[in-house]
Amino acid sequence: MALQSAAYMRRVDSENTPPTARASTKSSKVRNGIQAASRRRRALASSGTHHPRHAVVHAKKRKTQTQSKYPPTSVRMDVPTLSRDVEMGDSTPVSMSTASVSLPRRLARPEAVTEIPESTLKAVAPELVNTHMDYILEGLECVGPDMLRVLAGIKAESVSNILPKELSIIVNDLSSDMPTHMFAVFSSRQPATARRRVTLFPAHNLVFAIHCANLPILPVPQPTFPECAGQEIKVPVVPLCIPAPEVFPQLSTFLYTKRIDHLLGSLLPCPSPPQLYRDDPATVMPLLEEFAQKLAQTYTAQALLMHIGRAHGMWRNAIALGIADERLWCALDVAWEVLLTSLAISTGKPHLMSETA
Repeated sequence: MALQSAAYMRRVDSENTPPTARASTKSSKVRNGIQAASRRRRALASSGTHHPRHAVVHAKKRKTQTQSKYPPTSVRMDVPTLSRDVEMGDSTPVSMSTASVSLPRRLARPEAVTEIPESTLKAVAPELVNTHMDYILEGLECVGPDMLRVLAGIKAESVSNILPKELSIIVNDLSSDMPTHMFAVFSSRQPATARRRVTLFPAHNLVFAIHCANLPILPVPQPTFPECAGQEIKVPVVPLCIPAPEVFPQLSTFLYTKRIDHLLGSLLPCPSPPQLYRDDPATVMPLLEEFAQKLAQTYTAQALLMHIGRAHGMWRNAIALGIADERLWCALDVAWEVLLTSLAISTGKPHLMSETA
């Protein structure tokens, strides 16, 4: 089993490991700040049509339209591929062939949204059990970026081929709550005989428990809070099997920040016009087609197909984890429509999109 740390999980020389932090009696900064953060969010909220809340409303509207008017279909496109005999050198002629790919016309949403069990919230934050879920989500949205910044400063000890039950990490940012677990993420599509590739990601149990209805049971961590930067804490390691580990960092970041623009930036080859996810879907189709035309003229069909694979992987992860966040689904809707339209234009079959609409 090969273990690979995430980009921000640098290896630490065990001889230079600072003293271990003691178990803390301090209250959670995040849980204590949820009420105040939620009030700040409401005070700063805009009532204009470009406020992110409108993306939620229109995503729900689109979901209803999709289920009632548009039965699930697929589109088939012939994507050009290049082949070259590398042993013959650069002067070898490049031969052109095509590969037929079948893609779902739309990314189906779960037929039934699974509610987050009360027992799950009680296990990770018992003091919030009687707090309305929307209230918790609003508070997390305000403090999530601070929590993410803490994760960016984490350094983990190197690991062997055997996944440990807990891992020592060095904390360099104390601006928010410490991570509670280390996810050992691996692919559910890996052949049983293949050497398993595992990537480690620190995480906060509250963020994932509140968003992921299908999250495995998390071991109870020992609450610790370093008194200064550079101290060590231990966190439980949780194996997490998902369909597309390569896009887990982008999904995790979104759960902390709720930034649709950043998520779309990771799924599309270039930034998209904000109107695509802020305005009513019924009014933005001309702009969407214009943007898709730009992508088709700028990027190859192979590059567009690669981004389609990333968006599809994000969708499979959301389904597997049971994530019902409307802004996530809004972003997936926009990315999928843009990418399929641009690929249809690139392959000379723009009519496929109107025929299956």
